[in-house]
Amino acid sequence: MIHDVVILGAGPAGISCALELAQNGIHSLIIDENPAPGGQIYRGIEQNQSNQEITNWLGVDYQIGKKLISKAKDNQNIEWKLNVSVWDIRHEAQFCELGVLIEDRAQVIRARNVVLANGAMERPTPFKGWTLPGVMTIGAAQTALKQSGIIPKNGVVLAGQGPLFYLYTAQILEAGVKPRAVLDFSTRWPSIENIPSALSALVNAPRYVLKGLYLRNKIKRRKIPHYYGVDSLSALGEELLTSVEFKTNGASKSFNTDLLLVHDGVVPNTHVSMAAGCEHYWSQSQSAWLPKVNQAGQSSLDKIWISGDGVSILGAEAAKLRGKACAQQIEATLKQTVNSRKTLDRKIFRLQKLREFLDREYAPAKFITEPDDETLLCRCESISAGTIRKIIDQGCMGPNQLRAFCRAGMGPCMGRQCGLSIGKVFEKHTGYSVADIGHFSVRTPLKPLTIEQLATLETNIE
Repeated sequence: MIHDVVILGAGPAGISCALELAQNGIHSLIIDENPAPGGQIYRGIEQNQSNQEITNWLGVDYQIGKKLISKAKDNQNIEWKLNVSVWDIRHEAQFCELGVLIEDRAQVIRARNVVLANGAMERPTPFKGWTLPGVMTIGAAQTALKQSGIIPKNGVVLAGQGPLFYLYTAQILEAGVKPRAVLDFSTRWPSIENIPSALSALVNAPRYVLKGLYLRNKIKRRKIPHYYGVDSLSALGEELLTSVEFKTNGASKSFNTDLLLVHDGVVPNTHVSMAAGCEHYWSQSQSAWLPKVNQAGQSSLDKIWISGDGVSILGAEAAKLRGKACAQQIEATLKQTVNSRKTLDRKIFRLQKLREFLDREYAPAKFITEPDDETLLCRCESISAGTIRKIIDQGCMGPNQLRAFCRAGMGPCMGRQCGLSIGKVFEKHTGYSVADIGHFSVRTPLKPLTIEQLATLETNIE
């Protein structure tokens, strides 16, 4: 069997793409490794409907996801395979092949079109002490909140910047948590150079700008100590986190705490698109690798499409629009017709103006992109920034050659958590741009497989 469309990711982009296809009579299969649809933004939305307290903490924008998911589940043209991991992707002449694990069995799914809607991941945040127990990312903390209703105890310290940073802080304040401090990597107000971009964002996406101001004002109203311009951060402790030190405006400060939540933005999750062989480019504005796609999301490989935050970070609303645009173009391709997306493209353009402001305002913190020698960059293999700098001095020219000198990027995360950080260390130490240096090559299998699973693969082709 060859599917017309297989969608990887059951978040807003993937579901919106499937709904648009279904509306035009095209069957699609949605695959996701989570047990329920929603992606990160709507994670746990179905199970949380019975818990009004949690949905109130998470806000109105979170609750929108229930209607979207219900509509998709009621549609007969949408098939679901959840709790399914993708371990391989191949672009062939007539179709794409996806290697998947379904109930611990390795299978192959074939499709004429594959839509990668696997969203974003948090930017790695290497700094002194970031590997200590007691240090977590805000993305992980929000997952715990949505999935299990877990909130941090009083005295937590939050450090970071950007929309998710303010959103999560406001959510736990709503839940009654009293943080010890909020350490903000950004400045209180936009710089003079960024004012035109701020005004453009306000004109094109006023709702989101006002929401951001509301969230920051909520922190201020609760009278939580809020320090702006934090340009140094250290997590201290022998075996567990015991305190946090930071610098702001040239002054050093510290707080005792056993929980530090950190966030420095999100980047597209490009692991699958890189494994497929899609072309990517280095975006200086988003400080991340992005796939090369046309306006509808078609990649350099004509049967592979990319949608949502996997293209570039624009948020949930843009993800839905991109999902629809992608579906419309796939329909035109299957039916050999001409498609016009002018209305969708205008809406996406407005949200891109908001993103341009956010990219300038919340650029990655310098102390994270330029960590000191003692800071671990590759957590899986315990390789420090200093070790990588010494290897560069020995003549290493890039991340892939680095693997011949040490095992950086070869651990369980396969470079997901260290690739961007290592690229920035190369850039700073050599003077060459990340675009010229390149990135870790991604090899399959993307997920662990047993010999038994591989041995039975041919008997399980769908």
